[in-house]
Amino acid sequence: MLSSRRWRDWNPPAIFQKCPERELTKPTEPLPSSVLSVLSVPTLPAPEINVPSDSALPHHSVKWRKPFSRWLDSVCVRSPRCFGGVARLHIAFCEWAVRQGGPPCTRETFEWLLTERGFLVGEVSGVVLVSGLTFREDFEVYL
Repeated sequence: MLSSRRWRDWNPPAIFQKCPERELTKPTEPLPSSVLSVLSVPTLPAPEINVPSDSALPHHSVKWRKPFSRWLDSVCVRSPRCFGGVARLHIAFCEWAVRQGGPPCTRETFEWLLTERGFLVGEVSGVVLVSGLTFREDFEVYL
């Protein structure tokens, strides 16, 4: 009880009460529209950024949809807690495609196929990762 009363009845020393008056800063004036027009950068709404358009897809990429789907089912696991390196997944897909008798695809096409399937692709600390996808052999180690 004595300690709580000490805090309740505390009075700051006089040195704390004698501080110089502080002036409020003046509000800044808005920038002229000529400056703002140069600084403004048009951006797309979020859904349009993440959804690939058919114009962005190279004309030959449509032929990769079925092989990519087969490769995903045979080699990969979808799990919301997993992240896979896009570079390594792309190399594995290209090696698989060559073993199947087809040519390897480009990295751009591979990333487009991932985003078309609904996977999020992004850079984390300089490494491009895909969310929710990893190799089956890596995933089964932790089961």
